[in-house]
Amino acid sequence: MDAPSLRTKRLVLLPLGSADLDEAAALFADPRVMVNIDGGTRDRSTTSRLLQANERCWKTEGWGLWAIRDATSGAFIGQGGLQRITELQDADVEFSAIIGRRNWRKGIATEAANAIVYDAWERFPGSQIHALVHPDSAAGGPFLRRIGFRRDDDQLVHGETLEVWHTQRLG
Repeated sequence: MDAPSLRTKRLVLLPLGSADLDEAAALFADPRVMVNIDGGTRDRSTTSRLLQANERCWKTEGWGLWAIRDATSGAFIGQGGLQRITELQDADVEFSAIIGRRNWRKGIATEAANAIVYDAWERFPGSQIHALVHPDSAAGGPFLRRIGFRRDDDQLVHGETLEVWHTQRLG
């Protein structure tokens, strides 16, 4: 099977994998990027394990996290997509997106997220996709609202109370 890809006006998205290790490790090591992400910064070894797990997810589930790249230059911008989530009551998958600082406030996260969520309904058979937001994240809630998520009740996840958001399949 050929690797799937998504394209938008400015972006190309490919399954995030081991070939993205150097760029993903740099992204996940940036404390300003990871300040409100579960567990904070990640070292190279942890990033490598995450990428390997994502490759397995693509093979077994047919969906996962995408590497977000500039469509013209191919430069790595960030990652986003779906992951299994077991920590939430009544939830199967979580949407997340992490964008490098050089690309903040350019609408790239929204552009990528819209493509990812639209595509997710073709790949993921469930009826809802959830997202978690740290209460200190000023951007997380407004971002999710822009891409069609609605706020649910907060839940305790890994010892922290997090905002829970969801979007659901239409029709």
